[in-house]
Amino acid sequence: MKEHFDNFLNLRQLILDHKPSLIVECGAGSGEMTRQIAFMERYYPFELRVISDKPVEGLPGNVTFTKGVSYRAIPSLKDDSVGMCIIDTDHNYWTLRQELEALIPKMQEGGLVVMHDVEEFYYDTGMGMSYWNDEPYPEEEIKSMTRLGGTGLSLIDFIHDFRGTFKLVRFIPESHGAAVIQKRTVKGTSIITPGPNPLFARPMAGVS
Repeated sequence: MKEHFDNFLNLRQLILDHKPSLIVECGAGSGEMTRQIAFMERYYPFELRVISDKPVEGLPGNVTFTKGVSYRAIPSLKDDSVGMCIIDTDHNYWTLRQELEALIPKMQEGGLVVMHDVEEFYYDTGMGMSYWNDEPYPEEEIKSMTRLGGTGLSLIDFIHDFRGTFKLVRFIPESHGAAVIQKRTVKGTSIITPGPNPLFARPMAGVS
Protein backbone atom coordinates (compact mmCIF):
# COMPACT_ATOMS: atom_id res chain seq x y z
CA MET A 1 0.00 0.00 0.00
CA LYS A 2 2.95 2.33 0.59
CA GLU A 3 3.33 2.78 -3.19
CA HIS A 4 -0.03 4.57 -3.13
CA PHE A 5 0.89 7.09 -0.44
CA ASP A 6 2.21 9.77 -2.81
CA ASN A 7 1.57 8.10 -6.17
CA PHE A 8 -1.31 6.41 -8.00
CA LEU A 9 -4.12 6.62 -5.42
CA ASN A 10 -2.29 9.43 -3.57
CA LEU A 11 -3.43 8.58 -0.07
CA ARG A 12 -1.73 11.67 1.33
CA GLN A 13 -3.96 13.99 -0.69
CA LEU A 14 -7.03 11.90 0.09
CA ILE A 15 -6.36 12.41 3.81
CA LEU A 16 -5.76 16.13 3.38
CA ASP A 17 -8.94 16.55 1.35
CA HIS A 18 -11.19 14.72 3.84
CA LYS A 19 -9.31 15.39 7.12
CA PRO A 20 -10.65 12.38 9.04
CA SER A 21 -10.34 12.81 12.81
CA LEU A 22 -9.86 9.06 13.29
CA ILE A 23 -7.91 6.94 10.81
CA VAL A 24 -7.75 3.17 11.34
CA GLU A 25 -5.03 1.15 9.62
CA CYS A 26 -5.57 -2.61 9.39
CA GLY A 27 -2.32 -4.39 8.60
CA ALA A 28 0.77 -2.25 9.18
CA GLY A 29 3.41 -4.66 7.84
CA SER A 30 6.85 -3.10 8.25
CA GLY A 31 5.25 0.17 9.33
CA GLU A 32 6.65 2.34 6.55
CA MET A 33 3.30 3.77 5.53
CA THR A 34 2.14 3.91 9.16
CA ARG A 35 4.95 6.37 9.86
CA GLN A 36 4.13 8.44 6.80
CA ILE A 37 0.51 8.75 7.86
CA ALA A 38 1.28 9.36 11.54
CA PHE A 39 3.59 12.29 10.89
CA MET A 40 0.91 14.03 8.83
CA GLU A 41 -0.24 15.36 12.20
CA ARG A 42 1.83 18.44 11.35
CA TYR A 43 -0.95 19.37 8.89
CA TYR A 44 -3.93 18.86 11.21
CA PRO A 45 -4.69 16.96 14.45
CA PHE A 46 -6.03 13.41 14.13
CA GLU A 47 -5.84 10.02 15.83
CA LEU A 48 -4.34 6.99 14.10
CA ARG A 49 -5.31 3.55 15.42
CA VAL A 50 -3.28 0.66 14.08
CA ILE A 51 -4.53 -2.93 14.18
CA SER A 52 -1.74 -5.34 13.31
CA ASP A 53 0.30 -8.29 14.53
CA LYS A 54 3.29 -6.34 15.80
CA PRO A 55 3.82 -2.72 16.91
CA VAL A 56 5.63 -0.12 14.84
CA GLU A 57 8.48 1.71 16.53
CA GLY A 58 9.17 5.44 16.50
CA LEU A 59 5.64 6.79 16.16
CA PRO A 60 4.28 10.09 17.54
CA GLY A 61 1.75 10.34 20.33
CA ASN A 62 -1.30 10.45 18.06
CA VAL A 63 -0.97 6.70 17.39
CA THR A 64 -2.49 3.85 19.39
CA PHE A 65 -1.74 0.21 18.60
CA THR A 66 -3.91 -2.87 18.96
CA LYS A 67 -2.25 -6.26 18.57
CA GLY A 68 -4.82 -8.49 16.94
CA VAL A 69 -6.74 -9.52 13.86
CA SER A 70 -8.56 -6.74 12.03
CA TYR A 71 -12.11 -8.11 11.88
CA ARG A 72 -11.93 -9.23 15.51
CA ALA A 73 -10.64 -5.86 16.75
CA ILE A 74 -12.86 -3.57 14.64
CA PRO A 75 -16.03 -4.27 16.71
CA SER A 76 -14.34 -2.64 19.72
CA LEU A 77 -14.26 0.71 17.91
CA LYS A 78 -16.97 3.23 18.74
CA ASP A 79 -19.90 3.37 16.33
CA ASP A 80 -19.86 6.27 13.83
CA SER A 81 -16.29 7.16 14.81
CA VAL A 82 -14.08 6.14 11.88
CA GLY A 83 -13.41 8.76 9.21
CA MET A 84 -11.06 6.56 7.19
CA CYS A 85 -10.05 2.90 7.36
CA ILE A 86 -7.10 1.51 5.38
CA ILE A 87 -7.11 -2.25 4.76
CA ASP A 88 -4.06 -4.24 3.63
CA THR A 89 -4.30 -7.58 5.40
CA ASP A 90 -4.91 -11.22 4.40
CA HIS A 91 -5.66 -11.03 0.65
CA ASN A 92 -8.72 -13.19 0.21
CA TYR A 93 -12.46 -12.89 -0.29
CA TRP A 94 -13.48 -14.13 3.16
CA THR A 95 -11.19 -11.88 5.20
CA LEU A 96 -12.05 -8.68 3.33
CA ARG A 97 -15.74 -9.46 3.64
CA GLN A 98 -15.40 -9.89 7.42
CA GLU A 99 -13.56 -6.58 7.67
CA LEU A 100 -16.03 -4.63 5.56
CA GLU A 101 -19.09 -5.95 7.36
CA ALA A 102 -17.50 -5.24 10.75
CA LEU A 103 -16.87 -1.65 9.62
CA ILE A 104 -20.46 -0.86 8.62
CA PRO A 105 -21.60 0.58 11.98
CA LYS A 106 -18.17 2.06 12.76
CA MET A 107 -17.83 4.32 9.70
CA GLN A 108 -19.00 7.91 9.85
CA GLU A 109 -21.36 9.08 7.14
CA GLY A 110 -19.05 10.19 4.33
CA GLY A 111 -16.20 8.10 5.75
CA LEU A 112 -13.80 6.32 3.40
CA VAL A 113 -12.54 2.73 3.29
CA VAL A 114 -9.30 2.31 1.32
CA MET A 115 -8.25 -1.17 0.15
CA HIS A 116 -5.08 -2.49 -1.48
CA ASP A 117 -4.49 -5.45 -3.85
CA VAL A 118 -8.00 -5.40 -5.29
CA GLU A 119 -6.59 -5.85 -8.82
CA GLU A 120 -3.80 -8.33 -8.09
CA PHE A 121 -6.27 -10.50 -6.18
CA TYR A 122 -9.38 -9.79 -8.23
CA TYR A 123 -10.08 -13.34 -9.43
CA ASP A 124 -7.30 -15.13 -7.57
CA THR A 125 -7.27 -15.37 -3.79
CA GLY A 126 -4.50 -15.32 -1.21
CA MET A 127 -4.12 -16.52 2.34
CA GLY A 128 -1.30 -16.15 4.81
CA MET A 129 -1.76 -19.65 6.30
CA SER A 130 -1.25 -18.22 9.79
CA TYR A 131 -1.51 -15.09 11.91
CA TRP A 132 1.81 -13.88 13.27
CA ASN A 133 0.30 -13.11 16.68
CA ASP A 134 -0.61 -16.79 17.26
CA GLU A 135 -4.38 -16.27 17.01
CA PRO A 136 -6.27 -19.15 15.34
CA TYR A 137 -6.24 -18.91 11.54
CA PRO A 138 -9.60 -19.58 9.80
CA GLU A 139 -8.15 -21.71 7.01
CA GLU A 140 -11.32 -23.71 6.31
CA GLU A 141 -13.56 -20.62 6.21
CA ILE A 142 -11.20 -18.92 3.76
CA LYS A 143 -10.91 -22.01 1.55
CA SER A 144 -14.70 -22.37 1.48
CA MET A 145 -14.96 -19.05 -0.38
CA THR A 146 -12.07 -19.40 -2.82
CA ARG A 147 -14.59 -20.21 -5.57
CA LEU A 148 -15.91 -16.64 -5.20
CA GLY A 149 -12.56 -15.07 -6.13
CA GLY A 150 -10.30 -12.66 -4.28
CA THR A 151 -10.38 -9.19 -2.77
CA GLY A 152 -11.57 -7.46 -5.94
CA LEU A 153 -14.68 -9.59 -6.26
CA SER A 154 -15.26 -9.46 -2.51
CA LEU A 155 -15.39 -5.66 -2.80
CA ILE A 156 -17.80 -5.79 -5.76
CA ASP A 157 -20.10 -8.25 -3.98
CA PHE A 158 -20.05 -6.13 -0.81
CA ILE A 159 -21.05 -2.99 -2.72
CA HIS A 160 -23.84 -4.94 -4.40
CA ASP A 161 -25.17 -6.38 -1.14
CA PHE A 162 -24.97 -3.02 0.67
CA ARG A 163 -25.93 -0.71 -2.18
CA GLY A 164 -27.53 2.38 -0.80
CA THR A 165 -25.00 2.37 2.06
CA PHE A 166 -21.59 2.31 0.34
CA LYS A 167 -20.47 3.65 -3.02
CA LEU A 168 -17.29 2.97 -5.02
CA VAL A 169 -15.67 6.38 -5.51
CA ARG A 170 -12.23 5.46 -6.84
CA PHE A 171 -10.40 2.52 -8.40
CA ILE A 172 -6.71 2.54 -9.39
CA PRO A 173 -5.39 -0.57 -11.21
CA GLU A 174 -1.71 0.40 -10.86
CA SER A 175 0.59 -1.14 -8.25
CA HIS A 176 -1.65 -4.18 -7.56
CA GLY A 177 -4.75 -2.03 -7.47
CA ALA A 178 -6.35 0.18 -4.84
CA ALA A 179 -9.98 1.10 -4.29
CA VAL A 180 -11.90 3.61 -2.19
CA ILE A 181 -15.50 3.23 -1.11
CA GLN A 182 -17.49 5.85 0.79
CA LYS A 183 -20.35 5.48 3.21
CA ARG A 184 -23.22 7.31 1.52
CA THR A 185 -26.56 6.27 2.92
CA VAL A 186 -29.38 6.74 0.42
CA LYS A 187 -32.49 8.28 1.98
CA GLY A 188 -34.62 8.26 -1.15
CA THR A 189 -34.48 8.01 -4.92
CA SER A 190 -35.41 10.84 -7.28
CA ILE A 191 -37.29 10.02 -10.47
CA ILE A 192 -35.69 11.71 -13.47
CA THR A 193 -37.45 12.13 -16.80
CA PRO A 194 -34.60 12.64 -19.30
CA GLY A 195 -34.66 14.81 -22.40
CA PRO A 196 -33.85 18.39 -23.41
CA ASN A 197 -35.88 19.63 -20.42
CA PRO A 198 -35.41 16.91 -17.78
CA LEU A 199 -37.86 16.71 -14.91
CA PHE A 200 -36.83 15.85 -11.38
CA ALA A 201 -39.59 14.47 -9.20
CA ARG A 202 -39.50 14.54 -5.43
CA PRO A 203 -37.40 11.82 -3.80
CA MET A 204 -39.41 8.71 -2.96
CA ALA A 205 -38.88 8.02 0.73
CA GLY A 206 -37.77 4.51 1.51
CA VAL A 207 -36.85 3.70 -2.07
CA SER A 208 -33.21 3.12 -2.87
